[in-house]
Formats: sequence, structure tokens, C-alpha cells
Amino acid sequence: MRGEVLKSDGPDGSGLILGEDGVRYQYSQVQVRNGAVLEPGRTVDFVGMGEEARDIYALGVAAAPAQAAPAPPAYTGAAPAMPTASYAAAVPQKGDGLWTYFTRALTKNFAQFHGRARRSEYWGYVLFATIFYFVALIIDVFLSLAFYGTDQYGDPIILPILFIVFILYNILPSISITVRRLHDQDLSGWMYLISLIPYIGGLILLVFMILDSKPAPNKHGPSPKYMGVTTADTFA
Repeated sequence: MRGEVLKSDGPDGSGLILGEDGVRYQYSQVQVRNGAVLEPGRTVDFVGMGEEARDIYALGVAAAPAQAAPAPPAYTGAAPAMPTASYAAAVPQKGDGLWTYFTRALTKNFAQFHGRARRSEYWGYVLFATIFYFVALIIDVFLSLAFYGTDQYGDPIILPILFIVFILYNILPSISITVRRLHDQDLSGWMYLISLIPYIGGLILLVFMILDSKPAPNKHGPSPKYMGVTTADTFA
């Protein structure tokens, strides 16, 4: 995306870039490539992530030599030479809670097959879905005994109505959250079909569900766990 520098990065605060989409993006000098020093009015090309500008390249003039670039601004509590974001460790963001992920999977994300799902989102859904399966089955047993009792041989008559209804309701949510979990590993959602392979298919899919989120953005969107935030960004 093209944009124009409104304010340079310095000790008084982060720099600002006005994107061609009309949005103002904050930036830090560590995101400027080729050793260029940005000044107000400079045209740049950058990648917008949320409210931040990344991978910024100055346009229209040659980049300043590395030895001629001024020293980076001082950062309180940090070493004078800051590492660039591309080599910094990713910082995980706080999740929304397992129960929130579960209710969201059954409502807002009921049939959401696009985007990515972090590991805690998937396992939060699995945890509470399993609990609800057991609760539904127990209720079915009590209701069946209360209304139908036993058959002529003394065996209890069990009609798992709530259990079956909950299973049917969870077909789409379970598939969609698994597909988004595969997207988080930069895999195609069609990999879900590997679960149809007898014996080993389910185990292979389980491994993908256990793996951590990949910090880098992919074709399915930014990482829901890291959101592109790195250690260097945290102190910039």
C-alpha cells in the first residue's frame, strides 16, 4: 500500500503514515527498510496490519547508506541496538477464554470456514462440547427411566434424544473449527478428510490440532494468537 509520512518516528512518539485508504498508521524506525530515514511528506510503500505499518520502503529517492543513517532513538530500558521485527520472538496475545470460544463456535462461528483458529479456541470448544455430551446423555437416561421405565425383560428403555440433537447441532461447528485450526497451520481445510483414513487418519488430524499457531500471517489471515506482534514491536 502507498502512503505519505505525516510524522517521523522519534523520542516524542511513534511516526504516522497516511495510507491511500485514508487510515493513519503508526510506525517505528525498526520497520523502515534499506536504512532509509523517513521525513514528513515522503512517499512510502508499506504493509498495513491493524493500526501499524510494517515493511516500509521509501519511494522516489534512493535509500541512504547504512553508515550515513543517524543512530536510532533511545529506548528506555532497552539496548541501544534494537533487533528488527523479522528476527524478534513472537509475543502471544491473551485469549478470550475457553467458554467464550465454545459459545462463539456454536453461534457466531457456527459455519465459519474462513480464517484461522488458535489452539485454545479449538480445545475450549472440544472441552465444553464433551461435557455437554455427557450431561445430555445423563438427562436422557433420567427422563427415559421416568417416562418409559423398563421393558418386559427388566432392561431400562433409553431414548438418547437430547444426545442425538446435540450431536446433529454440532456437526457444522465441529467441522468449521477444525478447518480453521488447519488454516492456522497454513494447511488446506480439505485436510479434514484425512480423518476418514481408518486407524491413522484421526491420529494425524489430532497432531495438527495440538500444534501451536504459526506466528506469520498466511493466505488465511494473521495469526489469531500472535497477531503479528513481536518482542521488538512491544518495546518500540
